[in-house]
Amino acid sequence: MFSRSIYLVLIAIFMASCGPDYLFEEEKKILDGQWAYRDTLDFRFTVTDTAQLYNLFADFEYADTFQTQNIYLKLHTRFPDGKRMTRIRSFDLFDAQGNSAGKCSGHRCNTRILLQDKAYFNLQGEYMITLEQFTRRDPLPGVNVVGLAVEKTGALRQ
Repeated sequence: MFSRSIYLVLIAIFMASCGPDYLFEEEKKILDGQWAYRDTLDFRFTVTDTAQLYNLFADFEYADTFQTQNIYLKLHTRFPDGKRMTRIRSFDLFDAQGNSAGKCSGHRCNTRILLQDKAYFNLQGEYMITLEQFTRRDPLPGVNVVGLAVEKTGALRQ
């Protein structure tokens, strides 16, 4: 009986260690599912390992009745030295046939979209990524939650 318990604990530890390793993961709720231009979302995280490679993801929870195929965002990155970089990106929430890019249940869909793979951070310190809604509608209805995840890849920069 005792050896069986130890065996089960070891399996549980092994299974838990096989999942993704996140440096940072946070979601922010959009008030009443109406994302206005002025409602920017700030995600702050600290990087200590500049040799590590990371994957950056945007997470979206949206209504299955979301009115457009994609969503446009301005992504602002503030580096520890105070410098800023801005990019505009479009993310498909539905394909051309109207099928969700994510998994749907109960009129809500969830999807995780890769922002950047094998990214690295040159400086140690606090980074801030700000997501700003940049579509042609203000407010944009149907977006309930937006998140950011920074995953450690386990690989090192060359």
